[in-house]
Amino acid sequence: MRAILLLNSSIEQRKINKGCPQGLATGPGFWNLQYNALPNLEYTKYTKVITNADDLMILTKGKTQVEVENYANIETEKG
Repeated sequence: MRAILLLNSSIEQRKINKGCPQGLATGPGFWNLQYNALPNLEYTKYTKVITNADDLMILTKGKTQVEVENYANIETEKG
C-alpha cells in the first residue's frame, strides 16, 4: 500500500508498512477518553479537525511546508 501527497506541483509517495486494523478493538470508552474532546478545542484558522467513527484527521494549511509543519506542531500540542 502507498500513501500519496500532492503539494502544488510536487508528488511525494511513500510505502506504508505499518497500520492499524479497521475497527476499534477497545470500544467506544477508549475513544471517549482519548479523542472525544479534540474536535471541540480551539484551533487556528489554518486547521480543521475531522472525526468519523473511530478515525481522526487533523488538517493544516500554510504557504510553505515549514509553515504547515509549524501549525501542525502547535495544534498537536493542544491535545
